[in-house]
Amino acid sequence: MPFLPVGAQGVFPKWLSRNAIIVYFLALMVVTFMYSSYSLPWYYMLSGSVSVLVFFLYGSTLAQDLSVAKIRKEKRFEQRIFLIAFILRLVWMILIYTIFMQSYGDAFGFENSDATYYNDLGKFVAGLIDNGNFHFYDEITKWSGSGELSDMGYGIYMGLIYRFTDNSVIALRLLKCLWSSLTVILIYRLAKRNFDIQTARIAAIFCALWPNFWYYSGCHLKETEMTFLCVLFVEQADQMLRSRQFTAWKVIPVLLIGASIFTFRTPLALVAFLSLIFSVVMSSARVVSWGKRISVGVLAILLLGVTMGNRIEEQSRGLLEQARGGQQEANMEWRGTRENGNAFAKYAGKTVFAPLIFTIPFPTMVRPYEGQEVQQLLNGGNFIKNILSGFTIFALIMLLMSGKWREHLLPLSLMLGYIVVLVFSSFAQSERFHQPAMPFEMMFAAYGLSIALSQRKYKRWFMYWCALMFVVSVAWSWFKLKGRGLV
Repeated sequence: MPFLPVGAQGVFPKWLSRNAIIVYFLALMVVTFMYSSYSLPWYYMLSGSVSVLVFFLYGSTLAQDLSVAKIRKEKRFEQRIFLIAFILRLVWMILIYTIFMQSYGDAFGFENSDATYYNDLGKFVAGLIDNGNFHFYDEITKWSGSGELSDMGYGIYMGLIYRFTDNSVIALRLLKCLWSSLTVILIYRLAKRNFDIQTARIAAIFCALWPNFWYYSGCHLKETEMTFLCVLFVEQADQMLRSRQFTAWKVIPVLLIGASIFTFRTPLALVAFLSLIFSVVMSSARVVSWGKRISVGVLAILLLGVTMGNRIEEQSRGLLEQARGGQQEANMEWRGTRENGNAFAKYAGKTVFAPLIFTIPFPTMVRPYEGQEVQQLLNGGNFIKNILSGFTIFALIMLLMSGKWREHLLPLSLMLGYIVVLVFSSFAQSERFHQPAMPFEMMFAAYGLSIALSQRKYKRWFMYWCALMFVVSVAWSWFKLKGRGLV
């Protein structure tokens, strides 16, 4: 099959916006009518509606305003999209902070216990710094009772911010808005290098407007910083591998960025390093020369061995043992039998998650019980993910059929590698754990959209996809209620 070109046609089409908006509101109305006793509160309906309208209506307009025809200078585009992304995140951060303070009396609201744990951890590390105690690993291990690396980096980062801002929640979240907005710029540069400038601009718009990224900019969880580090690692590594002026010293900063991810989430960091090594070995010779392959491969292995040592080996072995030991099945069984659990959960597992992993979680449009506030708040953002996943899957199929997948191997391998880890984990259905892969999924969704626009015959496929997402959204609401014996 010949390679399908992308280029100036890669815009955010009105037919996509129109159909996505119709499907969302139609699904919300049908679910609300069918299950009125368990309908969402008006404020969650409002959050979902605003999310969908901003993403699709404003996104379509923004794509025209920021097109290559209107803004030719790349620096000018980066300034505009960064400012838009930052303002949206800042407004959301202030809004959710105000709501939480007025409704709950603190800045954490209905967030899970991890948020308050991280806040306490940050204060503890700030106290260590005040006392001149920099034995962070030992002290955090004693404080938390765990020797895992996965929270060390975020705890130390928070401690430093708290130390110099008097434990300011606002200062920490302002920085989150900054990192999330810079992630938009990084994904733009990565997409431009891998595809073309118009596809890159659509990818940046997707990332700037996706409301789930706003949410994590306004809470105390570590997903914003972790996602930024992951995208920074891939963008810098991709630039390094494609650069004509290559020296071994350019590898070190990239590998250090990758090593820092170990202190946020060990499985993600393992996938990042394995993806780099895999892409170095398997990439097209036009992208990565043999000299680069040897230099990067040797230095990556040395850095892992010298800086991280046995701790990574132990935790990696533990992850493999958990996957083999049926942890996912046990977790699903627990979800089905706990209070307010869904009896259907026990039937879920890797065979169910694998074909759906790019699309899930589906939007929560009902309220079966107290305790799913985040899922209800993000119902619009999850619906947007469902729609875009069709373009992501389409792009992967086209890359495979065209034989061009080797030219984009680093972002592909990291995205797919992390998705595979999720499939075999206990968190496949958790929206939060999908965050590090989402910028890459949106980049490939933009590419898939560009292909669809270059070949008119593919347009109808996405009409079918939108129709399928309507059926799925309604069926998911039934699933959530029926599994709890409520209908």
